[in-house]
Amino acid sequence: MRGRRQATLVVGLSVAVPLLFWFGAVVLALVLLRRGWSEGMSVVVWGALPALAWALIGDPTPLLVLLGSAALALLLRQRSEWSLVVMATAPLGIVFALVLMATLQAPLQQLAEQIQAALPQMLSELGEVDEAALARLQTMLVPLLAGLMGATHAAMTLLSLILARAWQARLYNPGGFREEFHRLRLSPWMGVVLLLAVFAGPQVDGLVLLAPVATVPLLFAGLALVHGVVGIKRLGIGPLVVLYVALLFVWQVLYPLIMILAFIDSLFDFRSRLKPAFGGGNDDSNGQG
Repeated sequence: MRGRRQATLVVGLSVAVPLLFWFGAVVLALVLLRRGWSEGMSVVVWGALPALAWALIGDPTPLLVLLGSAALALLLRQRSEWSLVVMATAPLGIVFALVLMATLQAPLQQLAEQIQAALPQMLSELGEVDEAALARLQTMLVPLLAGLMGATHAAMTLLSLILARAWQARLYNPGGFREEFHRLRLSPWMGVVLLLAVFAGPQVDGLVLLAPVATVPLLFAGLALVHGVVGIKRLGIGPLVVLYVALLFVWQVLYPLIMILAFIDSLFDFRSRLKPAFGGGNDDSNGQG
C-alpha cells in the first residue's frame, strides 16, 4: 500500500465499477487492518461515495458490504480474535436484512408473491398439504427472504475481510493468516446461541430472519475446522478441493452438516485433541501499524 490517495482511488474505482465492489471492500479492510481508523477514515469516506450513489439508485449492496467490511476490520484489529469477528456477522446480517427489507420492499414482496403462487403445487407433489402450515409459511416469506439476503451480504463482508487479512499476512507475516484461520473456533456460548437462533427463530413470529443469518458464523467456523484438521493431519489440498466442489453441488446436505460440526466443535474442541506435540510460534501482528 503506497498511500491513502492510491488506496482511496482503488476503493472508489472498484466500487464504481459494477460487480467489483467486493475488491474495493477488500482494499478498504486491508487499509484499516494495517493503519487503523485514524488513517483509514478518509479512505472510508471518499471510497464510500460511489457506494452511496449505487444505494441512491436502488442497489444498497456495495455500501453495505463496504461499511460492513470496515466495521469487521476495525473489530479484528482491535481485538485480534477471529471467533468474535465471525460471531459479529450475525448482528451485522440482521442489520443488513432490516435495511434490505426497508429499501427493497417492493422487489421482495414481488418475489414472495411468485413463491406463494408456486408453493401449493410444490408441496402437493411432496404429499398432503397442511393448510395452516402453508398459510404460516406464506406469511413468513418476506422476512425469510430478507434474512437470506442479509446472510448473503454478511458472508460477502466476512469473505472480503478474510481476503484482506490473507493479503496482509502475505505482505507482512507469511503463514500468519493460515495459523489464525486454522485456530478459529466458536466458544460454547456462541455455538449454543447460534444453533438456538437457527432452529427457534422460525418458530417465533417476527424472528424468522434470524435463522439464515445465524448460519453464517457456523458455516465459517465449520470450514475453519475442516481446514484446521486437514492442516494438522497434513492431508494436502485435495480434501479441501473436494469439499468446496461438493458444496457447489450438494450444499443442501453439506451446509447443515458443517454447521453441526462447528457447534459440536465449540463444545469439545476437536483440534486440541489432534494437535501435534510440537508447534511453532504464533505471531498475530500481521504488520499492524
